[in-house]
Amino acid sequence: MNFLSRIERIDELIRSGATGNAAALASRLNVSKRTVFNDLKWMREKGAPIFYSTHYNGYRYGKEVVFVVAFVSPDIRNVMEYM
Repeated sequence: MNFLSRIERIDELIRSGATGNAAALASRLNVSKRTVFNDLKWMREKGAPIFYSTHYNGYRYGKEVVFVVAFVSPDIRNVMEYM
């Protein structure tokens, strides 16, 4: 599974409440816990409000967000930078 596919899968699992802890998530993705931590860090750096919930024993979003990967024209990018 490539990087973007893994990020999309993590997003799906967070939305469905099925991540479990880091070890469980790593097992689901067939990667190491370190890779999971690195991916979550990358997602947070891009604005994902991810936190670990001990109540749900898994990762959650702190507010509703949408993960989008897209190529955009410079004009659209400039508009998005001002949002």
